[in-house]
Amino acid sequence: LVVLVLNRPASDPDVNANRELREAPQLFGDNPAQLTNSVAVYLLDLETLNGPTPQSQGVGLARKVGCDLAIKWMAQGAIESDWIYCSDADAQLPSEYFQYNPPANATAMSLPFTHVFAGKETGYAATALYELRLHHYVLGLEYAGSPYAFHTLGSSLAVKAQSYMQVRGFPKRSGAEDFYLLNKLAKLGPIARPDGPCIKLQARQSDRVPFGTGPAVNEISAADSPQALALFYHPESFAALKALLLAVTGLESATNSQLAGKLIELGLEPGLAKACNTSLANLGLEKALEHCRAHSSDTSSYLRHFHQWFDGFRTLKFIHALRDSGYPNCSFDALKKSPPAFWPQGNHQEVEQWREAICQHWGWQF
Repeated sequence: LVVLVLNRPASDPDVNANRELREAPQLFGDNPAQLTNSVAVYLLDLETLNGPTPQSQGVGLARKVGCDLAIKWMAQGAIESDWIYCSDADAQLPSEYFQYNPPANATAMSLPFTHVFAGKETGYAATALYELRLHHYVLGLEYAGSPYAFHTLGSSLAVKAQSYMQVRGFPKRSGAEDFYLLNKLAKLGPIARPDGPCIKLQARQSDRVPFGTGPAVNEISAADSPQALALFYHPESFAALKALLLAVTGLESATNSQLAGKLIELGLEPGLAKACNTSLANLGLEKALEHCRAHSSDTSSYLRHFHQWFDGFRTLKFIHALRDSGYPNCSFDALKKSPPAFWPQGNHQEVEQWREAICQHWGWQF
């Protein structure tokens, strides 16, 4: 069953923007219509029901009402599956879309994806570079051993119904609704990253949302030399993150003041260790570790409490703090020469070669 949520943001004055979809014969009526032999579609016309979507709620509200309707029908026994797949209307879904195989304890899946573009013009190059930026961040988290090493794209995720209800579903936000949902789900259990065929996302320049693919592609496309833009987090930031995640176990019974020394022992140069220590102090590490110690009976529960606090959001804030402390973003050209090297090995030079190598590293199929 496909639940198609039809919405129009309040920022779009065109009242006929959804007319063709609304009038499509296979979507007409109050009951699910058969789209193919195996797929039915239900049109949830949010615009007709409630009017334009408030700018502050945007895509988050659209995703939420679609998933909440699926949850309702699951509770009534009308849907057998306990997984809800989320995507966007311009995504091209592979025929094996419902065959990704998550582990039993997974709370969600971050599905394989790639951006496609009609032609090799500037927009294509900009989108490929933006996608590489997304991959670089996840590769850095993976290298550091973070439990939050997964992509957060609303167009390529699936959620387990029970877990979705536990975190109260998608937040009503105009952007980053996918990030905040997955950040909460990761505290309940692992986010799976299955291999398999990629969902093909339409690359486009857009200003419909405050941040994300559209605005980023706009910015990159406008640059005279996109590959010279400082788009990528400094690799040393992930070296610092890796050292922190290794050192935090030793702080279970030690004082916080010993952190900088432990980071240096793990190979960080003193300047980076000091910046790391300062950034964590500003994030409130001392109180957080006091809480972890007070509520833990062993090392396992201590680390669980720590990662509940040092979640995907604080990890990102930590990386940003290091960026502002002397470890600035790098361009694509500079990145290839900057250690540590957590990219897939090989003699890759062009952006497209790196994209393909990374997808192969994760078992994604174009």
